[in-house]
Amino acid sequence: MFFSLTRRQFSFASLAALGLSLSNLSGCKEKKPSSFRVGLLTPKTGSDSQVGLACERGAKLAEELLKEICPSFEVVYADTESSVDIGRTKAEKLISEGVNLLIGAHNSGVTAAIAQVCEQRQIPFIINISAAAKITEQGYKFVFRNFQTTDDLTKNGLMLMNDLFEDTGVKPKTAALLYINDTYGQAMYESIMKWMPQLNLPFKLIEVISYDPRTQDLSAEISKIKISQAELLIPVTRLNDAMLMIRECIKQRYSPMGIISPGSPGMYEKQFYKIMGEYSEFCITNTAWYNPHSPMAQKALSIFKKKFSNEQFDLNVAFTAEAVWIAVDAFKRAGSSSGQALQMALRETNIPERIVYGGPIAFDEKGQALNIKSVALQNRGGSPKIILPKQLQQEPPVFPLPLWQIH
Repeated sequence: MFFSLTRRQFSFASLAALGLSLSNLSGCKEKKPSSFRVGLLTPKTGSDSQVGLACERGAKLAEELLKEICPSFEVVYADTESSVDIGRTKAEKLISEGVNLLIGAHNSGVTAAIAQVCEQRQIPFIINISAAAKITEQGYKFVFRNFQTTDDLTKNGLMLMNDLFEDTGVKPKTAALLYINDTYGQAMYESIMKWMPQLNLPFKLIEVISYDPRTQDLSAEISKIKISQAELLIPVTRLNDAMLMIRECIKQRYSPMGIISPGSPGMYEKQFYKIMGEYSEFCITNTAWYNPHSPMAQKALSIFKKKFSNEQFDLNVAFTAEAVWIAVDAFKRAGSSSGQALQMALRETNIPERIVYGGPIAFDEKGQALNIKSVALQNRGGSPKIILPKQLQQEPPVFPLPLWQIH
């Protein structure tokens, strides 16, 4: 598998496990500098900076390991600054500078803008993380997403809620939905309203509240939810506002039966644990995640810990590393770095083993990833632990939450 550290460790067997052969690597034997250049667009500054830095670590991990096999491969890094306009401009700049393929960009609004640029310029774009479904509903030929859509995230996330209630024998009767009103949050809201009536959930939504992405104060929103006495809080947040939400719950002494996100970032991230401390405990996020039983994930995790010993190996790292691997796999099969050749190779992607939980890496006719599943994560002891499904369980679920022993 591609996470081998040295040429000596790199073997035909590991190549075969990833659906490659030695012939696929023939183009890498000569050290031709920059024969295949990948541009990674991430928000290293701005509101999503912590996630963007994690994505960059995933690419650096993959870049280092793949260069042992293919010295002609290069990643070029660019900061979107969490801005749609800057993301679009940086994408144009990278393409003009000769980058052959782009990867990015976490924020769905920024990702949608980059997708338009890549389609116009006929440069392949692999989305590592961004869930808004409409991005792959535009009929694009050069856009591929190795992540769940909001629709898949929501459906899987709500189904895992039902699994949790069945497993613990505890079923909340009322819930409040609090969601960020940006491209991603709006798409999640629409999916939640679509799937809730279809999935036989035991609770009724008694409050639905949106908030501005630029907000620095969620006091009014949490006050309204507390007054409603909703037993379950369902947040769709990003990192900074997830922390605002928890602080306000503590301040107003609102202690629901549980806080469960159906797929949003924030509560599983290292910065959340670091800043919130004991108040990060027991929050639950149902989302796509790496598979701890996958040999590829185990190898990746081992190497990551050596390279980034103080950082968290999470979905941002895992999906970005997979995106880089998908790009290099397509380049090897295409035997070319031209946009058309790469696009055709990406459509034929079939990598049997992967880091994240799910089946083989492949795309449908719209460029949307197939075979990605979700897990239920619960914050335990300062890190996210898988509580469901049972076959991946790292800790048994705690529900209802002993939330937070408010003093």
